[in-house]
Amino acid sequence: MKKIVLFTTSLIVILVILYFVSNYSFKEGFDIVKPQCNKKGCPVTSLQSSTYKLHTEYKQIRDKNHMLAHNSQAKHFLFSNNGPANIFIIRHGEKIKSKHALDCNGILRSTYVPKLIERLNDNGHGVHAIVSAYDYHSMHQEQTVSLASWLMDIPLYLYGEQSQTDIAVQNIFTNKFFNGKTVLICWEHECIQSLIRSIVTIGAKLKGLNNYQFENPEGNSNLPNWNTDNYQSIIHFDENLKYSVSEERLFTCFPEDNSIITYSGIQRCK
Repeated sequence: MKKIVLFTTSLIVILVILYFVSNYSFKEGFDIVKPQCNKKGCPVTSLQSSTYKLHTEYKQIRDKNHMLAHNSQAKHFLFSNNGPANIFIIRHGEKIKSKHALDCNGILRSTYVPKLIERLNDNGHGVHAIVSAYDYHSMHQEQTVSLASWLMDIPLYLYGEQSQTDIAVQNIFTNKFFNGKTVLICWEHECIQSLIRSIVTIGAKLKGLNNYQFENPEGNSNLPNWNTDNYQSIIHFDENLKYSVSEERLFTCFPEDNSIITYSGIQRCK
């Protein structure tokens, strides 16, 4: 009798679970209802998910960047000088040290990147492309800028691993797509010095800047050394590879955040 009751109870539990799975998980997760469409052939935004609505909410910001990016001399990129007109460099967001992903503060910082691009727009710079690196042991860099790429309809290009800065710079300065354009680069902070070394050597040569000499804000040729806790700095190179530094002024809950860059010492890129 006990075995019969136990069997019956187990059967009921299994049937309840199957009912729940079939009526909730599969129904809500896989049965996508055909959307209502407007006269333009697009889904009615108010009836869509919050993810879809987020993309539509950025339309005005997205359109402004697109207008700036494509109504400049960059539209003649096939005939312009080698390399971008502007390069902006940021580091990836805060990360989980023991894992390959961003932490809660890094995720928050990734949501700020569209705002950073909007600020660049306010200064007349339309971002044409985002460049980063891929690494098999982490996704910090591409994860920091992937949301901005999606929200702003800006292409994201991954060139080599973080230590292979020559590969990235070679592509940026030889691919005609980047000629005369504004490029936002997101990189590992320990390798930004190496990235800059590649820009001021390989990039300068490919641009034909034969008499180029890198100069930092201190008036010498020492390359920047990016502080471990610096998530604020933005490095800028103009068309003639003139170097300058500014700050994001975008904050998370990371208490040690700073904007410290020094101009001494070799930074190990690995």
